[in-house]
Amino acid sequence: MVRHESETAEAVLQGDNIKDVKKRILIGPKDGLDGFLRVFTVSPGGHTPHHKHNWWHANYILEGKGKIIIGDKEYPIEKGSVAYIKNNTMHQFVNTGDTDLKLICLVSENGDSY
Repeated sequence: MVRHESETAEAVLQGDNIKDVKKRILIGPKDGLDGFLRVFTVSPGGHTPHHKHNWWHANYILEGKGKIIIGDKEYPIEKGSVAYIKNNTMHQFVNTGDTDLKLICLVSENGDSY
C-alpha cells in the first residue's frame, strides 16, 4: 500500500477543550496495520484536549513549535522532537508558534477508529 497524505480524509476535531485541530488517518487496520498512523495539524493558538486514555502514543513533530504537557510537566517541542506517552497519562499538545504545528501520532488499534 502506498498513498499520499493528500489522498486521506481530513477531519476537523471538535469537542470540549479542543481548539483548531485537524486529523488525518494515514494508515490503519483497513490497510493491515495493527494500529493507526495519524497526522495532526494544530493551528497557531490551538491545542488538543488535556486528556488520558488506555493506549500509548508515539509522536514525531514534523513542523512548527509548541509544547506538550505530559502528566504535570511541560516540554517544548519543535520540528524533529519525539515524544512517547504511556497509557493512562494526562497529556496535551499546544501550538505556541505562529505557524501550524504538525505531528505524526502512532497509536494502538484501540486508539482510534474510522
